[in-house]
Amino acid sequence: MENNFYSSIPPFFRKFVQTSSQEGVRRLGSMKSNKHSYMKTFNEQKKSVRVLTLCGAAVASLILWGCGGAGTTAESFERSDYYTRGIGQYPGDPKEDFSPSLAPDYSTYRNIALLRSAYSSSSHDYNLVAQLATDGIVTDKQPQYLNLSTPDGDVPRREREWMIDEGPYSRNTFPGADTYFRFTLANYSKAVDKLSLVGTVVYDDAVSKGGYEIVCEGSNDGESWTEIGKLSGSGLPGQGQSGRVKVTDPNKQTGETTMPVRKLNETITFDTEANYSNYRVRLKMAGAHDWVFTEANFYDKGELVEMKPSQFFNSAWMSATAGEEWLYVDLGSTSEFDKVILHWINKAVKGKIQVSDDAKQWKDVAELPGGDGLNDEIALGGKQKARYVRVLMQQPANDSRYILSEVEVMGKGGLVAQPVATPAASKGEINLSGGNWKLQRASEVSASGEEISTPAFQPANWIVATVPGTVLSSYKNIGAIGDPNYADNQLHVSESFFWSDFWYRDEFEVPEGFKQDRLFLNFDGINWKANVYVNGKKIGRIEGAFMRGKFDVTDAVVPGKNVVAVEIIKNTHIGAIKEKNKQSTDFNGGILGADNPTFHATIGWDWIPTVRGRNIGIWNDVSLTTTGKVTVADPLVQSVLPLPDTTSATLTAEVIVKNHDANAVKGTLEGKVGEITFQQPVELAAGEEKTVVFDAKEFPQLKVENPRLWWPNGYGAPNLYDANFTFKIDDKVSDAKDFKVGIRQMTFNEDNHILTLFINGRRFIGRGGNWGFGESNLNYRGREYDIAVAYHADMNFTMMRNWVGMIGDKELYEACDRHGIMIWQDFWLANPADGPDPYYPELFIANAEDYVKRIRSHASIGLYCGRNEGFPPEQIEKALRRIIKAEHPDIHYIPSSADDVVSGHGPYRMLPAKEYFTLKTGNDKFHSERGMPNVMTYESMLRTFSPEGIWPQGDQWGMHDYTREGAQGCTTFNSIIAMGYGEPQNAKEFAELAQWVNYDGHRSMFESRSQNRKGLLMWMSHPCWPSMVWQTYDYYFEPTAAYFAIKKASEPLHIQWNPVTDEVEVVNYNAGVHKGLTAKVQILNMDASVVWEKETTLDSNEDTTDKCIKLEFPADISKVHFIKMTLTENGKVISDNFYHRSLEENNYQDLAKLPKVALQSDITTDKAPDGTWNATAVIENTTSTPALMIRLNVVGEQDGQQFLPMFYSDNYFSLLPGEKKEVRIHWKDEDTRGNAPKVVVSGYNVE
Repeated sequence: MENNFYSSIPPFFRKFVQTSSQEGVRRLGSMKSNKHSYMKTFNEQKKSVRVLTLCGAAVASLILWGCGGAGTTAESFERSDYYTRGIGQYPGDPKEDFSPSLAPDYSTYRNIALLRSAYSSSSHDYNLVAQLATDGIVTDKQPQYLNLSTPDGDVPRREREWMIDEGPYSRNTFPGADTYFRFTLANYSKAVDKLSLVGTVVYDDAVSKGGYEIVCEGSNDGESWTEIGKLSGSGLPGQGQSGRVKVTDPNKQTGETTMPVRKLNETITFDTEANYSNYRVRLKMAGAHDWVFTEANFYDKGELVEMKPSQFFNSAWMSATAGEEWLYVDLGSTSEFDKVILHWINKAVKGKIQVSDDAKQWKDVAELPGGDGLNDEIALGGKQKARYVRVLMQQPANDSRYILSEVEVMGKGGLVAQPVATPAASKGEINLSGGNWKLQRASEVSASGEEISTPAFQPANWIVATVPGTVLSSYKNIGAIGDPNYADNQLHVSESFFWSDFWYRDEFEVPEGFKQDRLFLNFDGINWKANVYVNGKKIGRIEGAFMRGKFDVTDAVVPGKNVVAVEIIKNTHIGAIKEKNKQSTDFNGGILGADNPTFHATIGWDWIPTVRGRNIGIWNDVSLTTTGKVTVADPLVQSVLPLPDTTSATLTAEVIVKNHDANAVKGTLEGKVGEITFQQPVELAAGEEKTVVFDAKEFPQLKVENPRLWWPNGYGAPNLYDANFTFKIDDKVSDAKDFKVGIRQMTFNEDNHILTLFINGRRFIGRGGNWGFGESNLNYRGREYDIAVAYHADMNFTMMRNWVGMIGDKELYEACDRHGIMIWQDFWLANPADGPDPYYPELFIANAEDYVKRIRSHASIGLYCGRNEGFPPEQIEKALRRIIKAEHPDIHYIPSSADDVVSGHGPYRMLPAKEYFTLKTGNDKFHSERGMPNVMTYESMLRTFSPEGIWPQGDQWGMHDYTREGAQGCTTFNSIIAMGYGEPQNAKEFAELAQWVNYDGHRSMFESRSQNRKGLLMWMSHPCWPSMVWQTYDYYFEPTAAYFAIKKASEPLHIQWNPVTDEVEVVNYNAGVHKGLTAKVQILNMDASVVWEKETTLDSNEDTTDKCIKLEFPADISKVHFIKMTLTENGKVISDNFYHRSLEENNYQDLAKLPKVALQSDITTDKAPDGTWNATAVIENTTSTPALMIRLNVVGEQDGQQFLPMFYSDNYFSLLPGEKKEVRIHWKDEDTRGNAPKVVVSGYNVE
């Protein structure tokens, strides 16, 4: 690729200092200048280029292991308008990407560390982290922070807030008969008058004969304590519980013993209000083994007192220790600089300034000066040239933790953000994505919304915002934080910084003549609440993450320049950070559920980390539209078929019309579905809104003959008709709505207390998976949803579940319509154990009504569900039933995802493949959740983990969900690999063996449904971030081996082995009638010699399972052997399967004795005019040894990196001697980075 040279780079970032209204704080700012120009060359394509986002994959050099943190050394600042942004960079389509461009400024001397990502050796908590050392805000104030301690010392960071996070299950344990716990509120105090303790006490009933004390004390110096409240008694505290728990024998002589438990729900009311910075609770009871508290909540005047320090914003980093520590800044580019300025609160008196090109090898360039001053201005002895600058701290001033407010690096280079252009206005609509959106933390803004939304307001120090996008994504996209998906970068992003209200501001142009009668400002999604201002006036408010905002701005917007300001209001109940480690996931969910509807899962689950900021922001599209006096919205077309006859359909069409004028209006509403047209006159009073219905009684053309029905994947084609509603006044279009219609009828019954679904009269078997988010930071757009849903269709899936309704993007529903994937649509209620009922039910109900109207036109909506693993509260339950009956009456509603007429609740950990056939739970019902860990490939592990974190399995693995304990129970996964194939010695070996385990487990999980063929949704089919557990393809869109196992097991017509009964089964899920099939099975020794075979003929009807052959295993068979089976029709193989089996169950280590084989391959490729590449790979085993787990991997011939996404007809397959297989592959040219393709063949025993 040719280099691009910038013709001119004008001065950016004129440094100045602005005094803040907050005493002791000032902001390091910048001034903005016009865009620079650059040459538009890109390879031979002559495509225009934009500057690469900081963490985008370089067009010329892809950073394999991701962005941010050590190891990120490749530099390229170009971004193609043709090629996608790179593996794992979302949104990937340049046309859908509105993140700013970034480029170095080598002409202006300034603070090049400003808003650049920073990393540290440690941090005391999740608030005072490295990010704040480059945020441009300088303070000399001591920060507020919290400690929790016991007689054994300080409690680890991840456990400090468990008792005060308002979660029902997070808990702290304090062992001993005479112990205490102590909260130290550093640099703050809290007034309290009551303490509530909820938990248990485990005790030795041979010792505990009665008598206890629970005493609360306060102190302001940590030395002198005052008793402020006490509970005591001569008996035992709390209530006795049935049963006993296992504990370690306190005498440590007999191993484990059992002890009784008492439940504690104790309140200590203080005589007077107390106000201290230290609170200590002393616990005393003879024989007490463990005190376990889920809540230690303080109250004042009846209100819960917030103790967590995330309520305070302190712009400083604080280390976890007073030993040697470091903090470094990634300047984003190789830069020139000559001075470093450090703004200390507690300084290092000994240390060094160091520089590096790779964040690995560091060169000393200056000593820290020491002394008493809190501002160190350090000359570096001439110009330095590097990308990374590190402060190495070796001795603190007062033997306490280092506290550093700001690092300035004075020089040239760095990175400067420039907004992308606003999309061009189209007829009737201006897309306000991109453009001049700016963003600032509300604490740094003193002006009102009315002032901010005027042209005169100057947003100095505001950052370039990404809209649509979350607040966190905006900071990531300018490079102020590292990619939180990589390694442990999330620990360097501040919880308290992002738990704030934020201001967005945009200046936009309205062309002359654009405005018709009415003008509307439309928001498709904000989180959590928002106040909206236009041109100096407040125009409205939005409440809830899934509520649209449509504001009439006819009188507020003018031709020419306009300003919109949006105050994003943070969630009220964010809970506490969950930090996973190699052992534990922490507890799912929490108090954020009180704010539903919001993005509840961002509080942290066992499949997603805690997202800083909880995805607040303008996360969905913003637009300005203009119409006549009447608008049309939220169409619905329902279909009724004369079942079982499907040769005709009766349609009913409706749409909501609204008159926005102060006078009555008469007009005509016209409708169209395919070639069918219909219309009727409509009269609307001033301000009236109503639903207009067209039915076949009055409009006989709505009875359609021989319709092209919409079918789910595998049942037929997902045919869609173009449809439209148009309202005209005096033959002039007032408003029009285009949409798609799938003619299909969903019917349901709950006979025998079992939910059964039918599509166009055929029983529908939902096979698919749960999605938590599209992408954890809401960065998916149309491209990503189309890929993910196409992958589901390719796996022979028929359904996906929008778990707890976390996805609100129209692009998901549109993709499911196109690919024939039915949607199980949840509302925003998690398991009651994972969060409380919503505190604002009216807000919830309003969002639900608006959301059902929004999505009801989609043919893919198959089922509504009220709550995950529980039942909605009564008020919400009644409302949901009312809403669905009124707004989407042809779709069924169930209240719970896992109870009553369906089942769920896992299991979620890996089981030996055979055990899935013996599971009793959920075998007779549609089962909504069942899963097992599914490890990504080694290539993706390199993208996810830092070099030092990739092996052995450690805390970075835990952060990416691979924890020994928890629902995923990866200890089991490790043991299955070790027993089956031997202990892996490195990450590559682990990843390769894991693919085999993944294949067998996931195939068995779906094949085990053959008995009753009830629906199964795996947990999970889609990852929203780089996870090591529940998925079928990974975050980077690489299909794992499990993908191909599921694709095989979910074939509409499938041959399989039942390992419990040793029978060959032919399972027909939805393939229609097939007669004269031949089933054949062979059992082979490990050397591929056939020791037993049999075949039979059979007929197969839809929705049946035929057991056709009983396997017989000869006595002299090899310890590890193979089972090969085929199902043929008219001489053509329509299904095949290949298994390995062992006489010592689950031990396949003898396979390691197989010789390595060299396979023959014949690859042909072709590129179509539309940019689609097709390849055919014929792989042949000409040796005398079976070739196992053969993997094809398409990479770039020039850069050696993978092409993703990638569709293979099959992969991770085996070939017996003399066999060959044809694999069809296709991908898109825009995903190639300009490389020619190369197909790499590997395998378990392939050279």
